[in-house]
Amino acid sequence: MKNRIFALLLALCLLLTAAATAEETRKIVVTGTATVSVEADRAILSLGVRSTADDAARASAENATAVEALKTALTNAGIQAGDITTSYYYVSPMYDYSSSDMEKVLGYQVNHVLNVLVKDLDRTGEMIDLALASGASTCDGVSFQSSQASAAYDQALVTAIKEGRRKAELMALGCGRILGELVLVEENYGDYGGALVARSEASMDKGAGTQIVSNSLSYSATVTMTFLMQ
Repeated sequence: MKNRIFALLLALCLLLTAAATAEETRKIVVTGTATVSVEADRAILSLGVRSTADDAARASAENATAVEALKTALTNAGIQAGDITTSYYYVSPMYDYSSSDMEKVLGYQVNHVLNVLVKDLDRTGEMIDLALASGASTCDGVSFQSSQASAAYDQALVTAIKEGRRKAELMALGCGRILGELVLVEENYGDYGGALVARSEASMDKGAGTQIVSNSLSYSATVTMTFLMQ
């Protein structure tokens, strides 16, 4: 009796293994990729305020006053307070490297860098000029965003799936088979988001304002899809 049960179990295992092997040979695995480009409609300014003083406390206090004045100027110009955030803040000593005493501290420097979201792209240059006239020491860069980023990525994802199916149909046809059901689809993370590229054009004519030219943003999606062939 035990031998008959063992033989039946062995036969069942062999059948399941053969079925699994047959299904593996019927699989098609493809990758679908798509990219959607949109125009930028927002800008993020990186504005720095630098202050120096004989001692750290004074440098920090002077920096706080300058930053508050800058934030007030920006909000009065229409920037929302919630769109002004700190990127980084640090206090560092300044050494006299020309002296034989390399550890001699000349004073302290405070740097406070703000990220400012400008939702009206046409006002980007205006906001840079305003910031530099209102206490900002530097403009470390401009990056671009799109309010349609999520919609653009969703569109790219749907298109990537269609592209994957198209490729799978061609592969099945090339094998003399018919494409069957989709058994697995996986989104490949890491491709979300467009490159942020900025080009600044500052006119040298007296009285002319800073001109900022944006580039389009690309959002890519990639999926891996597994089909069965009939």
